[in-house]
Amino acid sequence: MQVALVTAGATVLVALLGIAAEFLRRQSHALTEVAAHAQEARDQVSNTHSTNLRDDLDSVMHRIDRVLDGQERHGDVIAALREDIAHERRERLAVSERLDDHLAALTS
Repeated sequence: MQVALVTAGATVLVALLGIAAEFLRRQSHALTEVAAHAQEARDQVSNTHSTNLRDDLDSVMHRIDRVLDGQERHGDVIAALREDIAHERRERLAVSERLDDHLAALTS
């Protein structure tokens, strides 16, 4: 009877050890996969040059702001030129009309 109990206990112990070993193997595989994903993420976000990414972005934003300011100023200059051209056209048409009236008065 004692032999049967020892045999049964050993069988249960071996089964528990097998379950524990399988659990540890699965956990090891999951940890290896997480480590691989973490390394992949680290490779994607690591800074491999001498400047800070935030400083680089700030510099780019400053340059974009300068370009936008320049476009706004040029837009104002273009609007002023259009206004000047429209004024010149109105004056030219008025002179042309006066000249036509004057020529018509001379010929009649």
